[in-house]
Amino acid sequence: MEEMVFQIGPIRPPSEANSLLLRVTVNCPWNRCKFCMLYKKYDFHTRSVAEVKQDIDTMAELRDRILQYKTANGWDIQAINNEYQTLTTDDQRWCYQMVFRWMTEGDCNSIFLQDANTMCLRADWLAEIIRYVRVKLPEIKRITSYGRANTLAKITPEDYKMLKEAGLDRIHSGYESGSDKVLALIEKGCTQEEQIIGGRKVREAGIELSIYFMPGVGGRELSDDNAIETAKVINAVNPNFVRLRTFVLRTGSLMEEVRDAGGWTEDTDMNKLLEIRKLLAHIDPTKANGRITSDHIINLLQEVNGDMDTDLPWMLEYIDSFLALPKLEQRKYQMARRMGFPLDWKQLWRMRESDRKIVEDLAKNIVDEKDWEKKLHTYMDHYI
Repeated sequence: MEEMVFQIGPIRPPSEANSLLLRVTVNCPWNRCKFCMLYKKYDFHTRSVAEVKQDIDTMAELRDRILQYKTANGWDIQAINNEYQTLTTDDQRWCYQMVFRWMTEGDCNSIFLQDANTMCLRADWLAEIIRYVRVKLPEIKRITSYGRANTLAKITPEDYKMLKEAGLDRIHSGYESGSDKVLALIEKGCTQEEQIIGGRKVREAGIELSIYFMPGVGGRELSDDNAIETAKVINAVNPNFVRLRTFVLRTGSLMEEVRDAGGWTEDTDMNKLLEIRKLLAHIDPTKANGRITSDHIINLLQEVNGDMDTDLPWMLEYIDSFLALPKLEQRKYQMARRMGFPLDWKQLWRMRESDRKIVEDLAKNIVDEKDWEKKLHTYMDHYI
């Protein structure tokens, strides 16, 4: 098989797990956020429209090759495996796997434009790329991108209209916090005002907006501010999605310098859950009707999902039912969850008996609260 490779960046939202990944920009133009180490060793640059179009052509060629093995009864997996075995480089294998997964598990639904802030590209160039995707991969139903809040605030309504007409469906934006104090602390490079201006522009253009909130990123000192000010942004913007990403102090991140300088203390696992509860309690269901999603293993209660205009009472009740458990039961679930258990505390019986024994022993025997938090952290430190 000829080379047939395209560039793939290092990250995408969990909701884009089965999407094609199209690298339009490389790395991050800001690259100063204290909590993120993903791009710190790399410089930012854009790719030319011609380069990106070549990658789209390669994706289409791989799609057509794989389609040869589709039968009336499904897929000729043996023939696909035979072709896969002829691939000689990791890049070839990764690209082939991605297109195959997009076709089979993702139902050819979506493509995500990488890397960290594709929206900083000139709008006419980005529109040209999006139109080309629609021509070469017409089966795609959703085109999405990352975009920084301050970038979104600078884009004109006319450019948003052009991008929407070209076929841009959704923008993911890491707001992280709506608090100006927290945003300055973590060096996010934007303000609450920019978040609101940019978010409203996106929504008014008819493009879906998915924002990310980090409970705990303000530390113990700014916990209330983090929750309440973020709720203000949600009420002002009414994003389609608010995705929860519980903050964890990653070993080696620049947030360790913030901690060591004083004035910032990482909050406990349970207090981060209380911060989520405070956020939900301050959302106005008459102003926000998008969806709260907890679609990441890093969140303690992954079942906290629902529509903001109808399901806030249920979500609050669900959190309260966990908070009402005896401390030992809370701890058992905390440990199970941090070890990767994918369900809620009512389903702990599904764990293997040996794993339940480990969880119960840890919950009972780690008495010191600091030691308990350190143990939880050992499991969470590797999550992105």
